[in-house]
Amino acid sequence: MVKTEMYPIEKKMTMDKLNKRIKSLEKNVKVLKRLYFVRYRYSGDSVEVASRKVGVTKMIGYTWQRRWNKDGYVGLIPRYSGGRPSN
Repeated sequence: MVKTEMYPIEKKMTMDKLNKRIKSLEKNVKVLKRLYFVRYRYSGDSVEVASRKVGVTKMIGYTWQRRWNKDGYVGLIPRYSGGRPSN
């Protein structure tokens, strides 16, 4: 037997808008992580140590550093547009 919820959720936006908002914020979190990496590098950490602190491989750290050196903040914004389309 299914129990009825005592406090139902109010739908303040459509599922489509909610999914778009989530996707946007996920992108911002990724940029934030990359900025932390840059800050660790500014503080004198090696690429290896800075990468470990943010939880990525050393190769990813080098990629982020290359993008930072070439394009600054804009270089840290994720560039993917592929993948499986949302439903």
